[in-house]
Amino acid sequence: MANWSLKKYLELAKGFQGRARNTSKIMMIRVQKSLQYAYVSRRLRPRILRREWIQAINAGVREHRISYSQFIFGLNHSNIQLDRKILANLAINEPFSFKAVVDEVKIQNSMKEKPSDQVSLDQAYEKGLIANNVTQTWFKRGIKEGHKLYGLKRELTPEELKKFEKGE
Repeated sequence: MANWSLKKYLELAKGFQGRARNTSKIMMIRVQKSLQYAYVSRRLRPRILRREWIQAINAGVREHRISYSQFIFGLNHSNIQLDRKILANLAINEPFSFKAVVDEVKIQNSMKEKPSDQVSLDQAYEKGLIANNVTQTWFKRGIKEGHKLYGLKRELTPEELKKFEKGE
């Protein structure tokens, strides 16, 4: 790098802004720094991609009511040779193919589905998980049984207010 020509630096500084593009002293510093950033980013890219693949697979298998760790355990013990990149691609772009893979892993490892702990809006009203005027925005993610939701304090009846203050 010490014996690079100015022409080489000009090529590498293409796209820089201001004096970093046309002043040789600043250009050389900025080019060196950009090469350092590129080196580090090449090391980080595989980690970031693997993390994204795992997130996509996790979201896909949760739809089929098993956890990511159970799925990977089953995948390793079955004779399916798919890596995380391919599985993530299937989970995003080919949901029916991904379901076939998940079902095969479940069958080969005799996995039991986790029961769904989410409750619909009507079921939550019937079971008393909701009191008064709680909007439906709470149900975008689902409500787990055991959690009690209440409206504003001023909307609660005196009995509900006592329960709320006791933490029941």
